[in-house]
Order: sequence, then structure tokens, then C-alpha cells
Amino acid sequence: MASGVGVGIRRGAMAADRFTQVANGLFPDARLPFRAKGIFGYVTRHRSGWQVTIADLVRLGPDGRETVRTG
Repeated sequence: MASGVGVGIRRGAMAADRFTQVANGLFPDARLPFRAKGIFGYVTRHRSGWQVTIADLVRLGPDGRETVRTG
């Protein structure tokens, strides 16, 4: 995500607007830190076209820029 231009959430048709489906294989994967899984969960709950920056995520949570950046 070099410039952030044209980057955003893309998702297919959903049966309802109150859930997001995530493959179970993502969560037990030991290569991904918990912070990355949490950020992924937050980001994927938004509609197609929604955009976010590291600065936005830092403002939304208590963990600080470096934790969000490395997640």
C-alpha cells in the first residue's frame, strides 16, 4: 500500500449486513500475531470502498502507532 490510492475493502454479495465471514484457518495460524488478527477483524467489518490508514487505526485504539504499524 504505497500511496493508499485506490485501496479499500472489497467484498462480494452478503446475505445480511450484520456479519462478516472469515475462514477459520486464519486464527490458529501461528505466523500471524494477535494484533494483526484484531486489525483484520476491524477492517473487514466495513463496507466495500471504505478506506483506512494507519493513523486512523491508531486514533481508534489504545495500542499506539508501532503496534498498529507492525500488525
